[in-house]
Amino acid sequence: MAALVISPWNPADTDMEHTPLARSLRAQTSSAWSLTTEPGRHTGTDDVAMRLPLDTTLPDDACATILGALAERPGATALYGDLTTGGRRRARPAWSPTRVQSEPGSSLPLAVRCSTPGLASDADPFDIERRLAESRATVLHVPHVLSNHPARLPPPAAEEPDDPRFEPGHRPGTRRRRPSPEGQSQVTIVIPSAGIKRPGAPRSLLDRCLDTLDKLDPPPAEIIVVLGDEFRGDPPLSVRAAPMRVLHRGRGPFDFSRAVNCGLLASRSESVLMLNDDIEAETSDWLGRMAAHLEDPTVGAVGSALLYPNRTLQHVGTLIDDARPMHSFVGQSLEEAARHGGDVARDVIAVTGACLLTRRRDLLAVGGLSPELPVSYGDIDLCLRMRRFGLRVVVEPAAILLHHESGSREPVIEPWEWHRFVHRWGEVADPWYHPAYWRPDEPGWANRNADHLEPIDPDGAWPARDTLLRSRVHRSRVHWDRERSEEHPHSEQAASPRSDG
Repeated sequence: MAALVISPWNPADTDMEHTPLARSLRAQTSSAWSLTTEPGRHTGTDDVAMRLPLDTTLPDDACATILGALAERPGATALYGDLTTGGRRRARPAWSPTRVQSEPGSSLPLAVRCSTPGLASDADPFDIERRLAESRATVLHVPHVLSNHPARLPPPAAEEPDDPRFEPGHRPGTRRRRPSPEGQSQVTIVIPSAGIKRPGAPRSLLDRCLDTLDKLDPPPAEIIVVLGDEFRGDPPLSVRAAPMRVLHRGRGPFDFSRAVNCGLLASRSESVLMLNDDIEAETSDWLGRMAAHLEDPTVGAVGSALLYPNRTLQHVGTLIDDARPMHSFVGQSLEEAARHGGDVARDVIAVTGACLLTRRRDLLAVGGLSPELPVSYGDIDLCLRMRRFGLRVVVEPAAILLHHESGSREPVIEPWEWHRFVHRWGEVADPWYHPAYWRPDEPGWANRNADHLEPIDPDGAWPARDTLLRSRVHRSRVHWDRERSEEHPHSEQAASPRSDG
């Protein structure tokens, strides 16, 4: 029978039997645990090891929860849960190798199978976390509290290894990837544009966007502007920084997906950045910071932070709740978003196509953007297909751009667009958005569901979750199928509804 073998986080000469940790262990509903200073000598291959500070207390069911979750998921290597520090609960997202790199310790304390090669049960906790992130291991998250700590967890016993890929991040204890000049120089930037000029503005949004791109150093490989019949004014002829081509996507109303696919097929470089023409940048390192993430072969799509002109957040990652894609932290500052880790690079379920970087080969492999979603949700659909393809989607908050949203078109989402999206994907479970967060479901302000509001039911229990993409039929599809059956009881559609995905 497996046991949970716990050892002190930092070696101590204190009498362990009279510590808060030992007292809470004796109150466990499961007796399958041991507390030892020599974990390597007291563990079997079926056991699970965990390093904890001696001032930690565990909920009465923590041992049973940890062992039970790993027993149900034999393919998982490790597990972590929520925790409290100083009496405040920290609701955590699902496992993110990118976040572990950006914020070491963000998933500690970890419970790890002792049978895992290369992960000694007495190793430094930060080293174990780092190795799990690098080994593509399956790590589960249990969305309820598994440990209580009077203060923040101890810092690393040794300094983080000197890694030239990283530099200090937005706040103490975080890191961010250094820009990749080589990666930036291998990007084709594809810009669908209608050539719109705001009232009273001397220049179009596209011209201002191209000025931003002129500041990139090194320059991108090329810029492709894709126009349609709705384009106003004269097409741009050139930019100083990079070769530029102008393509026509064909007749018909504005079609973002078709425009990006035209640019994709015409591109000649390793990476493709889809970019709205109402984007501006204040720095020259944003593209290099995004490109650095593509050095990891498991990453398929990279998003950026987008600010409104008033410098509040419009986008720093997308979540899906009740089949509705939503932006996290809308209207907040980056400092406010940092309370939930919104200021560090991390895995997310999707990023916006207003600024999305990917490899050309990966975009071709998943079929480009879907023609079934010409304006809205095509970017979300793309990210979900990337994930089904085995690639991760990350957002880089250090790549900051200004987004004059709706400057190029009204942000209207037609009902048929959402129905087409939800009929394709159903209700996707977003593992990076905690199930306990309060969703007020305000009809006039749906994005409130994405605001990371403190839970009304903090003691709710949910099963352990990994990061595999799972979905189920959404109730709107059930209602739609029932209505179709009642209207056309003898039709083939009523007997066997068509799947769009």
